[in-house]
Amino acid sequence: MKKFFIISALATLSFTQSFAQGLDSEDFQLFNHVSAGVSAGTDGIGFEVAAPITYHFAVRAGYTFMPKLKYKTSIDLKSDNGTRPGAFSADEVELEAKLNMGDFKLLFDYYPFKGSSFRATAGFYVGKSSFVEVGNTAPFMNTGYEGKAGIELGDPIKGAESRYTMFTDMNGDVKAELKVNSFKPYLGIGFGRAVPKGRVGVQFDMGVQFWGTPEVWANMNYVDRTTGNVVTRYEKVKKNRIINQKKDYKDLKDAIKTIEKVGVYPVLTLRINGRIF
Repeated sequence: MKKFFIISALATLSFTQSFAQGLDSEDFQLFNHVSAGVSAGTDGIGFEVAAPITYHFAVRAGYTFMPKLKYKTSIDLKSDNGTRPGAFSADEVELEAKLNMGDFKLLFDYYPFKGSSFRATAGFYVGKSSFVEVGNTAPFMNTGYEGKAGIELGDPIKGAESRYTMFTDMNGDVKAELKVNSFKPYLGIGFGRAVPKGRVGVQFDMGVQFWGTPEVWANMNYVDRTTGNVVTRYEKVKKNRIINQKKDYKDLKDAIKTIEKVGVYPVLTLRINGRIF
């Protein structure tokens, strides 16, 4: 990783110096130039436009997205088998998790040193709060799944109050999401000018998005410990109520514990931009 930082920084400096022929500091005035660029990094594939405000400040706006990476797994779904009230049967269901990352961004660059491409950047990304979506890979034919089936995260043998089930919706589908804040402030540093002095430039960014505490949301069915009533809501999954001792459920509980500690997302980006005028 350290080698990547060093190589990227050196490449950026060499490119910007080789192409920095044409504009001088007096040419950078409020929106008198525009550049467009493409990027690739941990925030995805991006497109952006940029303009100077002064020689020391510039503004960038664009959109980044991540390819829809997918992961599949199987899990038991318990449903009403229709033989008698409260009788449940278990079917193995294939679930698919899909990355759902796409954001608009607005960033402001500050160049503190005249003649240098080093900059500090502040701004924000804004997009969907749903970062990862989980659902069944195919529609269910069993009508008993319509809001009447689920994945037992609690342990029914320990009593009614221990029941904690990820329930299907009224269409019979399993749905869950990993949610973060839709508004994500950004701070970082980098090399390269938003509007290059020459026709083409290269930029390198290193920073973080502040996206809050990630949460897992799903249709949950459980006994409310305060009122004693059975409740079904689409809400945050509470890790302390996952007491099923099977490995898959322990792994889910550990995964929630881990992701709740991740309040920032690292951003490393390499960008090529060209001055339009």
